[in-house]
Amino acid sequence: MELVPYAGFTPCAAWQEVGCHMSDSRWSDPNRSYKVVLCCADGLLRDALANWIASLPGYEIAGAAATNDGLLRLCVLRAPDMAVVELASAGSEELELVGELRAVRPQPHLVGLHRALDARSLTYLHRAGVHRLVSTRYGVAGLRDALKDGEDCWRPATSGHGLSVREMEILALICAGCSAAEIAQELGISPHTVTNHKRRIFAKLEVQSRTQATAEVGRLGMRLPGQPTGRNGDTPQNLTRRERDILDSIARGESVRQTAQALGIAVKTVQSEQRQLFSKLGARNRPQALTNARGLGLLDSA
Repeated sequence: MELVPYAGFTPCAAWQEVGCHMSDSRWSDPNRSYKVVLCCADGLLRDALANWIASLPGYEIAGAAATNDGLLRLCVLRAPDMAVVELASAGSEELELVGELRAVRPQPHLVGLHRALDARSLTYLHRAGVHRLVSTRYGVAGLRDALKDGEDCWRPATSGHGLSVREMEILALICAGCSAAEIAQELGISPHTVTNHKRRIFAKLEVQSRTQATAEVGRLGMRLPGQPTGRNGDTPQNLTRRERDILDSIARGESVRQTAQALGIAVKTVQSEQRQLFSKLGARNRPQALTNARGLGLLDSA
């Protein structure tokens, strides 16, 4: 993973140091997993940061928002261990954001990214409650150290009003367009249980429909189970024309036989091409393939 240069946040000699420290037990302990959310207005930098953090052993990105409101929603829904937020000043709006983040329970370790704030502004932000402030002028070394500091604040996951692991699984299938019966069959639970979970998920997301839920997931940049991070495997550009046709057919809810008839090819050919498609999308089945494809922007998320 190569971090995309932006606004002074560029790879430097410190970037090479990251690989040298990957064997550090604090980074490779299989018994620990750190959940991170981030907020950055620029989409290119946001994606670069998300992919870099997700590439670190023991770290996962729970969501990447473009707005302060989105960041706060992510902290409530996903209960992260750490929150990385881009800060442009120590103005009233950003100080208020810091105060709201400090009020979230459980409270995440707060890392502020800035380009070149003066000493007075940095002091205000520290006093407001930012645990670590990192200048983007010096590459990723400072951010790496700030995240390692957050490991000292690690605590076991606590129950609350956020989305549970099961609810995240069901949300992924909801966004893939699966019915309650299909979700029940995939997860080995009853349709009634799925309906109850769906009701709670919608309440937590503050939405009333599948379309609204999918839109909210996209707005918050939430990473759903099975969704590729972009570190491994093929990119969207590697899909062949035939694989894209099959993906579109799956999105329309067509069976393998119907896909074969529509494309004028044999059922076995569809099955073979579909296996390749699943491999590229990091999916085990059709619902997961749809979820991952939407996460990669290959399909309309509506």
